[in-house]
Amino acid sequence: MLKVNIIPLSVVAIAALSAIPLQPAAADEFSQNGFIMPSKNIYCVVYDEYLRCEIQSQLKPMPPQPASCNLDWGNGFVLTKNGNTEVLCAGDTIYSPNFPVLQYGKLWTKAGFVCESSTNGLTCINSQGNGFFLSREEWHIL
Repeated sequence: MLKVNIIPLSVVAIAALSAIPLQPAAADEFSQNGFIMPSKNIYCVVYDEYLRCEIQSQLKPMPPQPASCNLDWGNGFVLTKNGNTEVLCAGDTIYSPNFPVLQYGKLWTKAGFVCESSTNGLTCINSQGNGFFLSREEWHIL
């Protein structure tokens, strides 16, 4: 049985994410801070103190949407540099067609975050060891 830890998204986190402009000034500069998995289903980017990863097929199972989130829910995670993982509540996307592909079996490191791509899914952690596992079939908070 899949163990799912639901982390409520705080109003502060929503406000912080809404205040960060996600449209890059230059596509190449933005794309250098992220990657996409070979399946093209999962992609991530680092900005400020956050790692934001999205999954096109949405989280499965879908966690309950909190009343504090009136935007799109369950399209991925936000991991802070020194904090915990939260389910993504956002009305935009970080997708870029210019993201480099993180091949299966490879590691990606940026700004204190480490992500490992595998055929089973994506695992990302921060320097505190907090993070998540994400795949088309399941997810869990580390």
